[in-house]
Amino acid sequence: MRSWPTGAGWRVLRYVAPLVLALLVVELFATSRAFTSASSDPATPAPARHFAPDNSWSLVFDDEFDGTTLDRDKWHTAYPWGRDRSSVGELQWYADDAFVEQDGILRIVAQHRPMEGHQYTSGIIASWDTFSTTYGYFEIRAKIPKGKALWPGFWLAPVSTRWPPEIDAFEALGQDPRVIAMTTHYTDPRTGKPAQDQGHYIGPDFSQGYHTFGVLWTPDKIVWYVDGVERFHSETQIPSEPMYVIANLAVGGPSAGKPDASTPFPSEFDIDYIRVYQQTGTPCGGTPVR
Repeated sequence: MRSWPTGAGWRVLRYVAPLVLALLVVELFATSRAFTSASSDPATPAPARHFAPDNSWSLVFDDEFDGTTLDRDKWHTAYPWGRDRSSVGELQWYADDAFVEQDGILRIVAQHRPMEGHQYTSGIIASWDTFSTTYGYFEIRAKIPKGKALWPGFWLAPVSTRWPPEIDAFEALGQDPRVIAMTTHYTDPRTGKPAQDQGHYIGPDFSQGYHTFGVLWTPDKIVWYVDGVERFHSETQIPSEPMYVIANLAVGGPSAGKPDASTPFPSEFDIDYIRVYQQTGTPCGGTPVR
């Protein structure tokens, strides 16, 4: 803490203090506006909470991608119902060969190549019958691709395959890789229709380096973190059923649009690790299938 001046210094402060105070007010206002632009709720205060699992948390599922091929005991390369997502506007076929694992990185590769009636291929990894859980902390360290219509994400889906619920730890659009979307999907109890609670964080260009994206899911709250700092939270219709882990790179979609001449192919979603933690001594409500 800085000390306050006395004596002659105090007399000087009498004249400069109003100017200093005015500058502080301007700075605080600018900081508030900067965060407001990065949040879905203008009333949300600037984030200050940090989170990192300590020794009160146990690692219950992870992949460090230190091998030479994708671990098929942990991951499927399709959804439980298949490889096609054209029903929601995605343009790719989720191919089984869309992965390169080397030097501690899993690379999900999107390409402009015809397959199964689609003009593009890309990849998904999902743990729908290898690991599922209710509640915990879920984190990915990754570098996202840049380019129109590229749509990477890390998210949780219900083992039941009924939708909603869904928890999106992060989604991004390659046309603006500074913006991260954080979302929970649920059924509105008033209407019985799907609804969502969503926040956005504007940060650096996430295609230029690796960053961590995490979500803490508890019975009464969901909290999203980017590089260990809280960026959004929700207390609305929190899911309470087992969910599995997904990381994927879509091409096209309702928000992503269609690729154009500026979209680079191949494009890669690079993943350093995926980790899931449970608080020690707390029942998780779901267990690994294997």
